[in-house]
Amino acid sequence: MSIREHWGSAEEFYVQRDHRTQLEIESLHKYVHTPIEIHVSEEWATSPTIQQIALTAANLTSRWARRITVFVPHVRLYGSLDFMGDQWLETRIAREMKDADPFGDFDVKGSTAESGEGIRLFIGCSKHFRVSGNDYCVSADKWLALGRRGLQFDAGNVPAAIGPAAALAGALGAADLFKRAIGHSESAWLKDLIWCTWSHELLNDPEDCQGPMLPASTYIGEVLVAGVGAIGSALIYVLGLIGASGDLTVLDRDSVETSNLNRSPLFTALHAATSPRKVDVAFESLQQLGIGAKRIHGTWREKGDEIARYPFDVWVSLTNEDGAWAEVPYQLPPTVIHGTTTSGWGIAFGRHIPGIEDCTACRLPRPHAEFRGPCSEGAVSEGIGLEPTRASLPFLSTIPAALLAAELLKLNYPQISGTPNSVQADFRFGVPSLISLHLGRSRTCGACQIWNNNLWSVRGGRSRLASLSQASPPRSIGSRIG
Repeated sequence: MSIREHWGSAEEFYVQRDHRTQLEIESLHKYVHTPIEIHVSEEWATSPTIQQIALTAANLTSRWARRITVFVPHVRLYGSLDFMGDQWLETRIAREMKDADPFGDFDVKGSTAESGEGIRLFIGCSKHFRVSGNDYCVSADKWLALGRRGLQFDAGNVPAAIGPAAALAGALGAADLFKRAIGHSESAWLKDLIWCTWSHELLNDPEDCQGPMLPASTYIGEVLVAGVGAIGSALIYVLGLIGASGDLTVLDRDSVETSNLNRSPLFTALHAATSPRKVDVAFESLQQLGIGAKRIHGTWREKGDEIARYPFDVWVSLTNEDGAWAEVPYQLPPTVIHGTTTSGWGIAFGRHIPGIEDCTACRLPRPHAEFRGPCSEGAVSEGIGLEPTRASLPFLSTIPAALLAAELLKLNYPQISGTPNSVQADFRFGVPSLISLHLGRSRTCGACQIWNNNLWSVRGGRSRLASLSQASPPRSIGSRIG
């Protein structure tokens, strides 16, 4: 059975995919037909950074918009980005958009094509762009994700950033397109952003981002990804963009369904039509990327003890089924990182180095309340004793996924233990600030103290990153609000 036969009509497909978003945006049908334009800099189009941004932005935008024109030069894909034999940047962009929405009105044109009347996003912030006051422009450089409204960056050299910063920039651009299309007021659009992914500060000057030299390798080690939902699948997509190397084990119990297409850049309409297990899709994707892959079908409660006996370097904890976040520290894990979306338009990222930082049990004592699932949805209406109605926010899950990917690279740096391990941002009002904290081990949390158990040395202590747990904790524990 073909994709079109499975749904019968475009409207059947959109009803299933966009149902949650329609709950929030009563007149969604008007906005999904708004013409969207994505312009890729001809000057910088061969840069892997610009290509990573363009792919992310186009993919995420095709998850909700039905009329998209991408203006992109005819350039070859950068090495590791051509793992499917696409060869050309415009070919991969077109394929990913059609894979996400086979019914969409998508057009990919040369960069010299005449612009229409759509809502516009510019990628690369080239001086050759003709940018109006409402247009948004995104780029990335070194550890920075950059966004600016109606103005150009003073770009000198070819942008060269860590891949996760590029993916973050692409997601920011997609977020602004979405907010403008659904009719948010101008005050709620994304602000001018200089987001340093090393210190997680919003800066006034790019030179103030004091991150180290860019990593020479994208090796991430032995990693467990527990949960292949909206954020976990987006993480795999981002790791593919950056050409990551290492070994990933994926854990999940669910299968792909049509509503997943609204929030994940990895899953395709073919996946939704055939409903494979998410771990199988992740496994096949990792194999295509040349990343070592293992899969575990099940839940944390079923598989947690088995997982804890394997010498992973990092656990990426993205599932809280049966209160898993409270149990994780008692499994004596290696370094744990987690990402989530809040019960509104927010995102959160966390890192937990055993022995010197807080744990998931004391960070998220009531995760059923603070971070109600499913991922990448915003609360719409709440009443006493009633479950809140939620709506999909197509760009949201990729943002914590990009932060997770950045952290996997940052863990290779000894000075990582002094950087923020708790980051929160709210996209409802255009990211007016980041809240970044460094939270130390709690003296009153039993789960934080479990690290003193001698068994840790033969559990999480076998990690190649175990030396981070011996580092002296930072002298001050405070916040940075930028």
